[in-house]
Amino acid sequence: MLMSKKGWIGSIFLVLLIVVGWWMVSPLFLDEVVDEDLPTTIEATTNAEETSNEESPAVSHSGMFVDGDDTHHASGDVTSFYTDSKQWVRFENFEVTNGPDLYTVLVKEGQSTDEGTILGKLKGNVGSQNYRIPDSSSLEEGDRIVVWCKAFEVDFGFAELFHKE
Repeated sequence: MLMSKKGWIGSIFLVLLIVVGWWMVSPLFLDEVVDEDLPTTIEATTNAEETSNEESPAVSHSGMFVDGDDTHHASGDVTSFYTDSKQWVRFENFEVTNGPDLYTVLVKEGQSTDEGTILGKLKGNVGSQNYRIPDSSSLEEGDRIVVWCKAFEVDFGFAELFHKE
C-alpha cells in the first residue's frame, strides 16, 4: 500500500528532526581531539634556534581560558607570537565543552563577540591548535580570544590577553 501525502510529510519531518537533533546533541558526548604542531615556519625557527642556543619565538601576549557561563566550560592556555611577519595564537592544554558550529573569534575591547574577527572554525574541543591573526588585525592588551557558537550566538569560553613582558 502506498503512503499517503501526510505519511510522506511526516517521514520527511522525522528525518529532518533526527538530522538536526544529531547535529545539536552529538557534540555534547563526542570530543574532537586535535594535536596540531607549531606552524612549519615556527618549527624551522625553533629548531635552528635550538642548535644555536637562542630562545624560541617570543610570546607577545598570553592568557588562560575561562568558562563562558555555568553550562559551557573552557580551560587551557593561549599564547601569541610572530613569525615571518605573521601573528599567531596557539591553544595548549585546551579543553572546551563541545557544541555545534564553534568558531575561534578575536574580540577587541568594547566589542560583542558577533562583531569580532573570526579566526576560523574551532579545529577541536580538546588539544593544541594554531590560528593565524589576519594582517588587518593585531593583538592588544585586553583583547579576548573567544570560542563562540555561531548558530546560537553563545560564548563557550574565552581568554583575555595580557601583554607578555
